[in-house]
Amino acid sequence: MIQSIWPYRLLAFTVFVSAYPLSFVLPQQMGWENGSFENLQVAAYAVGFVQAGILASRTSGAWKALWISLMPVWFILVARELSWAAVFHAPTHFSKHGPMYQASKLLWYNDAVTPIAAALLLFSLIMVIRGRVWRLLPAVQGNNQLPILECAMAGASVILMTAAEHHMGMSLDAIVGDGQIFEEAVELAASLFLLSAQQRVRMGGGVRPATLLSTPAWH
Repeated sequence: MIQSIWPYRLLAFTVFVSAYPLSFVLPQQMGWENGSFENLQVAAYAVGFVQAGILASRTSGAWKALWISLMPVWFILVARELSWAAVFHAPTHFSKHGPMYQASKLLWYNDAVTPIAAALLLFSLIMVIRGRVWRLLPAVQGNNQLPILECAMAGASVILMTAAEHHMGMSLDAIVGDGQIFEEAVELAASLFLLSAQQRVRMGGGVRPATLLSTPAWH
């Protein structure tokens, strides 16, 4: 497991600042549903899920509760990018943005997706409360590893994604090249910033597993 925040952070910022120029030069197909950028986002979220699982297996107490609570979040992000497995079917139709995968027509369990996601998030909340995860804040803050920058950049990325998709009355059509390429590149940056945030929290507990194991369990 990488022991430094910098590989994650540099990669995230590189993708973020590259999104604008890339929107002018990359082929539109890279921004399609189930295209290159979305597959990279899935990979980033999957890394977050696996890393949280590894950390959960190596820790106890509040730390274990934290990592377990994050696993459903990463899982939902992966599932969302895969349209809850709709992308493994043939496209329902094509638009100017490429192949479309309409989950309501492709997935027999589509009506259960929202309840499943809600149940997973409820499980995460229960883990946070039972493990009193907030007790970890002094340790993370004391080691100067609060992921404020990473969370702020992820938030900024979401705003840019929203504008690129013409939501909430916003649009970036006048200043970017291909809006879909820009949106998907920024979303990839957001996924990498979230991964960086998790890495910072992990480092805030100390690099050595023995340090992470020091928090008492379920008191």
